[in-house]
Amino acid sequence: MFLGWYDPDKKRPATEKLAEAVERYAEKFGSEPEICLTSAADAAELAGKTEIPVRAVTFISRHTYYVGVEDAPESGELALAA
Repeated sequence: MFLGWYDPDKKRPATEKLAEAVERYAEKFGSEPEICLTSAADAAELAGKTEIPVRAVTFISRHTYYVGVEDAPESGELALAA
């Protein structure tokens, strides 16, 4: 499950925006997120500056952060991958 966070303010660093997204996720779901999905540009800005892993994906636009926990694959999906 992921929480989407959009903050287009160019004056604020990506680390600050991600910290707010992580805080909101913890408030809403009662646990810490395990990963952040974001645009390649934002991932580059965050590289080496965060406590959670950051992954760049092409389907997320700039200044948008998805923080959360990736679902485990279904048992049928594992059989197909093997």
